[in-house]
Amino acid sequence: MRLRFTPNMKLELEPIPESTWGTSLAQLLPPPIWHDLRREVYAAFNHTCAICGATDRQLHCHEKWEYDDKNHIQKLAGFQCLCEDCHAIKHWGRTVAEAHKNGNSSILAVLTEHFCKVNHCSVNVFTLHKVEVGNIMQKRNKYRYRVEFGKFRPDLVEAIWQKNKK
Repeated sequence: MRLRFTPNMKLELEPIPESTWGTSLAQLLPPPIWHDLRREVYAAFNHTCAICGATDRQLHCHEKWEYDDKNHIQKLAGFQCLCEDCHAIKHWGRTVAEAHKNGNSSILAVLTEHFCKVNHCSVNVFTLHKVEVGNIMQKRNKYRYRVEFGKFRPDLVEAIWQKNKK
């Protein structure tokens, strides 16, 4: 599914199917392996956010996913180094839920401003983007997606890590 009204944005919200929430290498790998992997990603991106170019914010290792909406498959395509703001926007649904839970909804205005600055757009365009992504999520949530890690399968990553530690 493609965005029809807000295409080609540098920073987009990710319409992750509910059936795969929480399924990630960050959750599946032992912490020492995940920490080494994310440090490698930071180094590969020269400790710079791949989207906004920030170097002065906390960095996150973001898992990039591809979706086969016909066969309901979510496949890990690689990793990106993102600043905490870009990463929070990528996972907008989780960010909104946490902001309300923690009584810190003012962060949403800051992140909205960041989205608009990165994409050189208005708040109205951001609102339209959220609606489009919400529509895609509604369609994806009708199905159970299978997660495929491909060459990033947790057992393969762990085996390579163990071999490199020797």
